[in-house]
Amino acid sequence: MFTLPQTPRQNYWNRMLLNALWIVLLVYLASQIFVILSMWNTRPQLSTGNYFFLHVLVPVVIIFILNLILEYIYKRKTQFTELSITVASHLFAILIIMYISPEIHVQPLIMLLPLLVSMIYLKVSYLLASTAVCLFYIILLFLTTSTYDYTLRVDNIIIAIIFAGTSLAGFSVIGRGQDLIQSLKTSEKSEQDLRIQNIIMDRLSKIDPLTDLYNHKTFHEYLGWLIEHQQNNPFPMQLGIMDIDDFKQVNDLYGHRIGDIVLKQVAAIVLKEVGTDDFAARYGGEEFAIILTAKTLEESYEIIERIRTGIAGMFISEMEGKTVTVSIGMHDLAGTDSKNSIFQKTDDALYEAKRTGKNKIVLV
Repeated sequence: MFTLPQTPRQNYWNRMLLNALWIVLLVYLASQIFVILSMWNTRPQLSTGNYFFLHVLVPVVIIFILNLILEYIYKRKTQFTELSITVASHLFAILIIMYISPEIHVQPLIMLLPLLVSMIYLKVSYLLASTAVCLFYIILLFLTTSTYDYTLRVDNIIIAIIFAGTSLAGFSVIGRGQDLIQSLKTSEKSEQDLRIQNIIMDRLSKIDPLTDLYNHKTFHEYLGWLIEHQQNNPFPMQLGIMDIDDFKQVNDLYGHRIGDIVLKQVAAIVLKEVGTDDFAARYGGEEFAIILTAKTLEESYEIIERIRTGIAGMFISEMEGKTVTVSIGMHDLAGTDSKNSIFQKTDDALYEAKRTGKNKIVLV
């Protein structure tokens, strides 16, 4: 059966509880040694070593082995760590109660250990199981206590009340914890939705909605940044400005709806030819701007030429199968060029292409 991997926070709490179980082992060992040292001269039976073997060595070895098993599960079978620690906490409590000196009357309170572990995991199923074990233990206490031993019966009643109070508090803590987790998830989802909305809004502010190219404002921001970067770290860069020839006639003859279709198809060819290092924008109306980087002038010219020929060979069904052409001005940027001079030179080259016949590239 597929189980989800443990999250870093789950691993953190599993580690903390494993450390706590090791501490329980050390505390039990220390307390039993203290009992032996305190009672050595008053209880002859301790001198035989039976008490040490039965009440110290055996339970310590068993709990030590259980801890090693839990460590293995934590490292190799992480998906079972929570359940294993919960079950082990019950076994620890039962073992300590079985082997601790019967003269320690608060030994039933050791059953609080699994209750607390279940509370930390914030799982109702674990707490229900721990409560059921404690209830069964309380019943055994009453059944094994003499009806004439009123003091012990009162102790058992107090212990039962403590167990009941701890369980009720545990269910309240789990309920409150689950409410907080749900509130946190809701807050995280709202934050995530807000981030997504901000990303969408940011994209909308940079993208031309008709052609899906970058818009006029973003083009100028990116061109300015590239020029500044190129002056500090020179690299090849070319700028092309492209204009659809006689686009006003397309709008006049076929309407603006067909004109929008032409703009979309022209933009699609531009997007098809430019690379991931390049930048394409709708500069305005029927004008497009293309920035090519990290290429030689010959390579960039070939890309611009493919765009020109691709558009010229594009038959537009909405225009009765007719085609449109583009004129392109192109400039190879030098490290000393300013933004204004670069754009002016490229725009002049576009004007020259228009003036000398259209459907051509003029390189300056």
